[in-house]
Amino acid sequence: MRKVKYEEMLPHEFEEALRLFPVAYVPVGSLEWHGRHMALGNDCLKAYGILLVTAEKYGGVVVPPTYWGHMKTYGKPCSHPGIPPEIVDELFTAIYKGLVATGFKVVIGVTGHDVDEQLFSLQKAAASITVEHTSVGFAMKEGDLYDLDDEKMDHAGYWETSILLYLRPELVDLLYIQHEDLTTKEGHDAAGILGRDPRTDASRELGVKFVTRMSDNIGKKAKELLAQLEK
Repeated sequence: MRKVKYEEMLPHEFEEALRLFPVAYVPVGSLEWHGRHMALGNDCLKAYGILLVTAEKYGGVVVPPTYWGHMKTYGKPCSHPGIPPEIVDELFTAIYKGLVATGFKVVIGVTGHDVDEQLFSLQKAAASITVEHTSVGFAMKEGDLYDLDDEKMDHAGYWETSILLYLRPELVDLLYIQHEDLTTKEGHDAAGILGRDPRTDASRELGVKFVTRMSDNIGKKAKELLAQLEK
């Protein structure tokens, strides 16, 4: 199978991927509480998994995931407090500029950590490399290109749990929340689960649906951006 992970490629594999579809995907996230049933790195694990599916279907290269970003928005146990905003801006911009220097024409960043501050940092990075007819950057939250009205992104609820059940099922254990009270707002807040009850509403099948739709839309966006440069 064709490789899509930057770090695993041999030089000739990288050069071929760049020749065929010069698009780089940048997954970013956080290290924070996602209920007692999910991995702390869920946000980045999601973005990484979605982009791997995208690259496998459409082409391009996925860079190693970046877990460091704006993380001071959710004060729960085990949550890393984050790094200074100006360092996040510099980090993301350096990643984007480095990828263009390596030969990519399109760089797409996706944050699985759904906060505006994270998106704004990615957008600054995207703007730093956008040069007419030469290169273009793009940034989005994970669910920005999910275009069906029947589902909604959440925090450790059915949406995120379903996605991780599909992408990394070994990192989900619903037994740890079997006694949580998710019938009240207070119960949801205490559990750190914001959204529909993952014990009853999450499934691998929904995860497949969400990831497939988002990866297809990201892949189509990549093709669109590349075509615009080639006009």
